[in-house]
Amino acid sequence: MAYDRALISRILRQMEQQRQQHEAEAEERRYRLTHTIPRLGEIDRELRATSAKAMRIAFESNNTDSAIAALRDRNLALQDEKRHILLENGYPADYLAVACDCPACRDTGYVESGLCDCVRRRAAAEQKKDLSSLLPVDRETFDTFRLDYYSTQPDSRSGISPREMAKFNYQKCSSFAETFGASYENLLLYGAAGLGKTFLSSCIARRVTERGFSVTYDTAISIFDQYNNAKFKSGDFSAASQALARFRNADLLIVDDLGTELPGAFHTSCLYDLLSRRLMARLPTILSTNLLPGELEGRYSAAIASRILGEFTQLRFIGDDIRKIRKKQRF
Repeated sequence: MAYDRALISRILRQMEQQRQQHEAEAEERRYRLTHTIPRLGEIDRELRATSAKAMRIAFESNNTDSAIAALRDRNLALQDEKRHILLENGYPADYLAVACDCPACRDTGYVESGLCDCVRRRAAAEQKKDLSSLLPVDRETFDTFRLDYYSTQPDSRSGISPREMAKFNYQKCSSFAETFGASYENLLLYGAAGLGKTFLSSCIARRVTERGFSVTYDTAISIFDQYNNAKFKSGDFSAASQALARFRNADLLIVDDLGTELPGAFHTSCLYDLLSRRLMARLPTILSTNLLPGELEGRYSAAIASRILGEFTQLRFIGDDIRKIRKKQRF
């Protein structure tokens, strides 16, 4: 799962700050209680001297095993005495311990196998928050997708009704989200505006994020703008470079409104670069467009059309503009 490195770094810094805060709070509790109950201070000082005692035993003792065992027993007795003192004075037994939010990594962010799950959960939450600024992921879910917006009348060309096609698209997108990571697939969502392409993209983004994968969503215009900033070092070059890294390396990339950008050789080369990198890395991509599959070559190039038509599962959207239907229902 390729979470954005800047995001992970930010989370680790936050965890470091939390850990320092917990340590400061524990030290404040220890300082206050050792003045009130001096015996606690004596116990702490003796426990902190354990390492030095152990090293002395290793170098000086003729009977190291028994000396270490005696030191261990003494430590356990001191810890037990400390707990009893705290309880007798109305405090929890672990009152002087440094608190932590994640017992698995002790708020370090890492376990033996690598990045701790708590970091991944935070990254998923941050990512969902970022997505919420671009997509209504809290409102648009698979559970709120409505088939009644689609007509049951068969399409004159395909013989399939918009509702049948919408049901198929819904099931395909839901399956894509639920099985993401177990198999490799790309999706091309195409059709006129207002038919639910962005809605289902939002549903997929939400669910894949919840399952712990990195998701990057943006419009084609915004993506090409970032390519422009990175190539010609205009605008915020650093931010553009980071954005390109997300576009290229996210577990799932969703490109919305493909074809709404101005046509031109530069945008064509950007799209070719992005698709080629992700296809070679076998990183799933979703493209949403008003263009028909047959229009891709004329708009971009034969190479791009070949990649999309050969590597993407095509989902066609037909029917009446749902935005207009909703507007009529409100009045």
